[in-house]
Amino acid sequence: MSVDLGTTPEEFASEFLNSYVKDVIFGGENPEQSIDRYYTPDFVQITDGTETDRAALAEHAPAASQTFENAQYTVHEALLSGNTLALRLTFDGSLKAGGTITMEYYTFAELSDDRRFKRVTQITRTLRNDMMSS
Repeated sequence: MSVDLGTTPEEFASEFLNSYVKDVIFGGENPEQSIDRYYTPDFVQITDGTETDRAALAEHAPAASQTFENAQYTVHEALLSGNTLALRLTFDGSLKAGGTITMEYYTFAELSDDRRFKRVTQITRTLRNDMMSS
């Protein structure tokens, strides 16, 4: 049975990811509290072979808010099969120190029945990283 997204997979993913950035990264709340709206308690993320749990994701939020002036995800493709959401997207972030970072993501996200992310497996490709050009 498929998870009911309430909209198209592209619209759901775009709203989900950009709301996450707004609430968790730039929202000013305690990331541990606001992250509950997006991830299940047993959440696991594997990015380029590195595993991260929910606590580590919450620890990363303050560093991201100190690094980025603003950030946005653009969902280019999204497919839903059962409770798995497959995505091709880009992340664009403007750095407080000047410049930008652009990343491309290929993501498979397992969703819970309440539409939170339970497990994410993804590979990334850096398209631009002005932090590394100095």
